[in-house]
Amino acid sequence: MAVAGFAGLAAQTALAGPSGYPVVEPTPPVWGAGTFAVRVGAAYVDPDEDGVGGVFTTLVDDPATEDVVEEIPLDVGAFVDIDDDTSWFINATYVFMDHWAVELYHANDVSLEGRLFSDAFFDGDFIGEFSSGLGDFDSYFTSLFVDWYFLDPTCLWQPYVGLGVNYTDIEEQFIRPVFRNDNRWGAGKIGFGSDFSWTAQVGVDVVLGRESNWVINASAMYVDASPEFSIGFDTETDLPDFDDPVVTSIRIRNQELDLDPWIFNLGIGYKFSF
Repeated sequence: MAVAGFAGLAAQTALAGPSGYPVVEPTPPVWGAGTFAVRVGAAYVDPDEDGVGGVFTTLVDDPATEDVVEEIPLDVGAFVDIDDDTSWFINATYVFMDHWAVELYHANDVSLEGRLFSDAFFDGDFIGEFSSGLGDFDSYFTSLFVDWYFLDPTCLWQPYVGLGVNYTDIEEQFIRPVFRNDNRWGAGKIGFGSDFSWTAQVGVDVVLGRESNWVINASAMYVDASPEFSIGFDTETDLPDFDDPVVTSIRIRNQELDLDPWIFNLGIGYKFSF
């Protein structure tokens, strides 16, 4: 009996630990080294509102002069603005060591709507303006980040910041009609280039329970994208005292389009560990 009692006491002591208190098992990490997560969701892309444009001057003969031909400047301004859109994204994150991860992100088939604005000044006086929709530009944003998760890997909420590189690709070139407010149409050529740039983000992953593999993700990204942009078309302008409209050639060649979008993402993911 004494031996049995001593054995039971020894077992309790082993479970209790040196101080006599019960041993508390450490909380297992939910976002530690070896974690791999895949997420999909909605991406709202909001480009910079600066756009791109220029003023184009044509010298025309003054019809009021008889013997002396006097040229008067016709200034036609052209400005292209890119609107926002909501599309979808997919990304994958691998935590290669506690607090640090690499992430590959792709926003697909973002249809950014373009709009052309134009105004005309003849000899310094405003004579008219028009605007025209240019249609949607299919755009793709791919980024590679290094992310830092600054909370303990055992936390269910995992906020992070990331820095990386981005590749922006826009449908390269096509021809679209340019509409005039006097119902005249002309063919115009629009061209975009691609761009490599830097990008940064802040975000949070929320693990839905310690026994769960499901994750809610939200993030905000800034992309410093400035692809080259070109547009060319001829526009006809009706001038006072002129019998025929004056044709002005609009040519914007290889200018940087300050796209610089903010991308806001909300998605759901699934994680597992190797």
